[in-house]
Amino acid sequence: MRAFFRLEISVLRKVHQLWRQKHPPASAVSCYQEKKLFATTSHRNRFNSDFVWVSEEVQDALSSKKAVVALESTIITHGMPYPHNFSTALCVERRVRENGAIPATVAVINGKIHVGLSDTDIIWLAEKNNKLIKISRRDLASVISQGGSGGTTVSATMIAAHMVGIPIFATGGIGGVHRGAESSFDVSADLTELGRTPVAVVSSGVKSILDIPKTLEYLETQGVLVASFSDSCQFPAFFTRDSGHQAPYSVGTHLEAAKMIDCQLGLGLLSGMLIAVPIPNEISPAGQIIEDAIAKALTLARERNITGREVTPFVLSTVNQITQGESLVANIALVENNASVAGGIAHCLAQLRAGVSPQDVKPPPHASSFSILQPAPSPALASAISSSTGRSTSAQSEDSDATSDGSSSDDSHDNESKSYRKANKAHGRPVILGATVLDLTIHFSVKEFQMDGATYPGKISKSFGGVGRNLADCLSRIGLNPVFVSAIGKDISLDGCSHMDLSMVQCLDDQSTAVCCPVLRQDGHQIYCVGDMEITTAFDADKVEDLDKVIMSAPIVMMDGNFSDETILNVAKKCSKYDVPLWYEPTDTNKASKPFKNGAYENISIISPNFNELVTMYEALMKKQELSSDMISIDSADVDEVLNVCVRMCQALVPHIPVVLVTLGSQGVLLCHSHGPDVEYLLPLLRKSSFPESTAPDLLIDEASFHAVHYPALNEEAPISSVSGAGDCLSATFVAAMLEGHRIDECVCQSMNAAELSLASSAAVPETISHDSVLGADARDSFPQWKPRILKTGN
Repeated sequence: MRAFFRLEISVLRKVHQLWRQKHPPASAVSCYQEKKLFATTSHRNRFNSDFVWVSEEVQDALSSKKAVVALESTIITHGMPYPHNFSTALCVERRVRENGAIPATVAVINGKIHVGLSDTDIIWLAEKNNKLIKISRRDLASVISQGGSGGTTVSATMIAAHMVGIPIFATGGIGGVHRGAESSFDVSADLTELGRTPVAVVSSGVKSILDIPKTLEYLETQGVLVASFSDSCQFPAFFTRDSGHQAPYSVGTHLEAAKMIDCQLGLGLLSGMLIAVPIPNEISPAGQIIEDAIAKALTLARERNITGREVTPFVLSTVNQITQGESLVANIALVENNASVAGGIAHCLAQLRAGVSPQDVKPPPHASSFSILQPAPSPALASAISSSTGRSTSAQSEDSDATSDGSSSDDSHDNESKSYRKANKAHGRPVILGATVLDLTIHFSVKEFQMDGATYPGKISKSFGGVGRNLADCLSRIGLNPVFVSAIGKDISLDGCSHMDLSMVQCLDDQSTAVCCPVLRQDGHQIYCVGDMEITTAFDADKVEDLDKVIMSAPIVMMDGNFSDETILNVAKKCSKYDVPLWYEPTDTNKASKPFKNGAYENISIISPNFNELVTMYEALMKKQELSSDMISIDSADVDEVLNVCVRMCQALVPHIPVVLVTLGSQGVLLCHSHGPDVEYLLPLLRKSSFPESTAPDLLIDEASFHAVHYPALNEEAPISSVSGAGDCLSATFVAAMLEGHRIDECVCQSMNAAELSLASSAAVPETISHDSVLGADARDSFPQWKPRILKTGN
């Protein structure tokens, strides 16, 4: 009997060995390899499955093993009010791109997990806001099966990221163990997800409304690696850099974090990790203000018996009300900063996984971290910042007086000024509406010529131009990624415009692309131009899908004068409706008067005419040719004579259009506005809600409000190849500088620097224009003798 059992056991062992040869055990490493295979190959077949849709950009990045960072969408649907949620989502994606990675915002839309959203998707989510579902792991099957939509939390975003093979995910702060969890058992699904999904989560630690010690203990139980992204192991608590608790580990650089993630994936560990990033130093002084407000909000939540998933949105909303917006500003700053850090880590990780040795890994291309919502911080936050820097906001105003007359201030070069510059940054993408034109430029090679029918030597070049396209081109090269709205025919392809977002450029079947033939003298100045611009009159703003949505979320809209009177008025009304500043580019003397014929000028915030266009605008406003008898020539007149005439015209215009920026060629720039001499930053004052009311007679603004400053050319001897794009580059760079929070004199100087780069090139917008070349340094350092002068002020 024993022999029989021994024989039976030996047979079973042999059968088991044969079975194991065909079915090897799923060890940790083999299981990881199986999942890795799914993430890199078979997931390609699931990109357009019944459950998951992945954008082409993200698909291409994953296929070519580029850096990708997943982003959650509950910050859009439940984390912030509209329109801050939309503008923040765009800025977060931009931070990821700036640091060398592709953003992949995740949401569930109409029953599918979308990995990588378009701006239109984000706008839709932002508008729906908290009407959508907040989707965690437990909700995915139900929402998808019913064709629902909603924002994905940390846990759902981690699942989606892992499904398609994205190893890094950036968010604001994760959920955790709630206070009083010993009786309520309220523990966030984020923690268990971190224990079973191999995705590295970059966040500002744990939300301070939670029980941080218990959360760290729970993460340890789940086997989650926790590291602080700093030189110490201090664990941050969302709005504060130090929670008073320690993380087990710390990583001081993007590369160190990337090496840690690469090692964890290589080991086949199926748990995630948490990289805790302290909030930026510039915002941390407001931490105590916000923490006090959190304590009050938690007390109020208990009194109102608010529990479960409703606690966090209630507390965040209440804290924002109590702090008058400081918590929202801080929240935006830390989310952008986390995205920036995650993009840098992903950038390094992609190189490591491509076989680059650690010593050869290139650092992230940008060190940018965050921007802050317009307008400037509220008084409590400004006070907290000034306490940290030892500098008051009133001192800042005093500095502005010094710089308004052109004298350079040491303050503009120190760290404190950088803090205030960040505080004046704007969210969102600028919108450009204007013509796309094929320029056939004729450039005389001789000085003397006559209109006698003879043939003269010269050069003919072909390039893309158009005021609107040039503005969008310049802003794109600077790195602001504008929304460009234009129209072309099917007769061309926009070659050489790959650096621009052309998704809202309409292709009209029955129209030909606009063509212009500018004729230039030997010195580069334009004699005249012949244009076929019929397509611009056929352009209908109301037929542009989602135009209202992109305008309402824009920090500023720029429009050229090529469109019809009806379209110009339509866009002006939209900007007025959404209280978005509108910059009008006159384009030429024939189009400069359009806003004054249809009444659109009352909704325009800023115009940028040259001298002749200014005359046309003034005469259209006054409905008489007052200057025709004493007109001067800008080429031959004394600069003071030109300025006197310009100031007189601007005084009539600024009661209606608050800012007039007059380009005077080699004589520089004249800036006139209706906000008085103490203004330091223009952008917050360009909204209709900030327009001053004029009660002065004869359309002349109150003397106390009118301010005029002449900025001479940086270099009067600058070489000139062509003047065709100089004004466009000047305007675009001025807008870019405003959006980045630069002071007025910095904006003017940097924009004049961009104009000179254009003058020196045959291209309207040369490749020499970049963020570093025009905004990276203060151009005044290269021109110490540059001294703007005040011409007229109320003081």
